[in-house]
Amino acid sequence: MRTAEANTILEKIQKQVEKNGIQPDKLIPLLQRAREHALKEEDPLLTRALRLCWQHLEANEGFDLNYLEDGESTEENFTYLISLAIKSENTYNRDEIREMTNMLQAIA
Repeated sequence: MRTAEANTILEKIQKQVEKNGIQPDKLIPLLQRAREHALKEEDPLLTRALRLCWQHLEANEGFDLNYLEDGESTEENFTYLISLAIKSENTYNRDEIREMTNMLQAIA
């Protein structure tokens, strides 16, 4: 994301997951705040990705997307997506965000 405030929220999400694992009740409000920044930045890909993340957490009480190599935890998959969002200006990151977002949408 382009703004420091938005990236601060995303970094807070990462730290929360690293410290306490995936706790939807704590992560969903942060994802919703980050999504508001994506809307302001007029970034439809991140807007969609963040919305699908919190909806998935809400519906499944966890993050069931297995994007990374076998053996990676759900926390690592989630924090990887968030790290891509932090540096979303990178073309390769955007490609991976799009791929992960499509996967989330397919399992919804």
